[in-house]
Amino acid sequence: MNAVDSRRPWPVYAAVFLLLLALSWLTPMVADDFSYCFSWADDTRVTRLGQILPSMAVHRQLTNGRVFTHGLVQLLLMAPKALFNLCNAIMALLLLALTERHFRFLSTAKRALLLGIGFLLLWDATPAFGQVFLWLDGAVNYGWGIVLFLLFLRPYAALWLEEAQPLPVWRKLLFLPLCFLVGTWSESAAPSCFLIALCLLLLSAHRDRRVDPLLLLGLGLELLGIVFLMSAPATQGRASGGFDAATLAGNIQVVLLSARRVMLPLLILWALSFAAALSVGADARRLTLSALYLLGGLCSLAAYGFAAYFADRHLCFAVCITALAELLLLGELLRLGRPLLPRAVAGLLAACFLFLFPLGLLDIGVTFKHSLEREAAVRAARAAGEKTVALEVYLPSTAYSAPYHLVDLYPDADSWPNTSVAAYYGFDKIYGVFPEDALSPD
Repeated sequence: MNAVDSRRPWPVYAAVFLLLLALSWLTPMVADDFSYCFSWADDTRVTRLGQILPSMAVHRQLTNGRVFTHGLVQLLLMAPKALFNLCNAIMALLLLALTERHFRFLSTAKRALLLGIGFLLLWDATPAFGQVFLWLDGAVNYGWGIVLFLLFLRPYAALWLEEAQPLPVWRKLLFLPLCFLVGTWSESAAPSCFLIALCLLLLSAHRDRRVDPLLLLGLGLELLGIVFLMSAPATQGRASGGFDAATLAGNIQVVLLSARRVMLPLLILWALSFAAALSVGADARRLTLSALYLLGGLCSLAAYGFAAYFADRHLCFAVCITALAELLLLGELLRLGRPLLPRAVAGLLAACFLFLFPLGLLDIGVTFKHSLEREAAVRAARAAGEKTVALEVYLPSTAYSAPYHLVDLYPDADSWPNTSVAAYYGFDKIYGVFPEDALSPD
């Protein structure tokens, strides 16, 4: 690899880092953030590490098995929000780096183009961008989870692409607990990652006539993490309640309708790119990896047929892994000297971005302004010695603002999350009020 190819496209990294840092800073605490400030064990404010373990033990009994994920949320909420803002921007850099590792054979300019396309795809296509990448609880669950999933999948992909390098002992020791952690992170994405990794390991073993023992052990540990996640009493309790055929059919219909709205344009783009790459003799290994990523993303949606509810943010793994599958195909076209489709895709996405970016930025800014007004109302109520306060409900216009279609505050002070917000600010009751020009909470 020549010296030019070894350089990273630092302007892309810098732009994404600064943008995510700024947008994270402008995104206030919302809903679950307030709840995770308190222990699930005794409802006291979490102020020290020793409270998190018993809190998550009860969380596993009552809510779900994602105790490592939400334990990290509680840890972050102990610190000033600036820590999360910085960590969130750093995770965006890790996502870029993991994506770029799929294209180390390309020049710096071509990798910059692919990373730019990847960012534009996520900005334009992620149906709940604010909740997935900017909201504290949501980012840890979804955005950070995507980074962990790609970290887990990278050695399996490198083995299949014959790019694997001997790992030092310290990296092997870090990889194994990572595998278990990945299994505990998401009820939908973790099993999909297991299937992708299993297929890659089997394909590599068939080709090489040997199985990598480290990756086989990692696969077993990831499966153990999935078992730990799914065996949580809270999860088992939901499953034991059962789903009749009508409920299951209704859930599947909701998932399919959402997937058609969000995923269909991505699938059409992928199919066109796959046909173009196939017609010019693209590397069969990369075509296979792209197809496995795509299928893994679609499989992650199947779990929501049995879920209690389905929200747009649950599509994030499918969107992100499909975007990576698309980038693999565009990378092959660039490698083979066929830049027309990659440039056309970049132009199309940039045109959408020109409309969506100012809308999203304005909406995030408006929500931030409302959060400052809320804080001012809280300070005024405290200064007056009041025990109740009315706060205006966030009503964002786009999915780039975290509270979009997310329960923020209800008029009923005894509802969640009003109770958590009241406890956080030290009031007896907090009422949610709608702006005068709002016709409905939607």
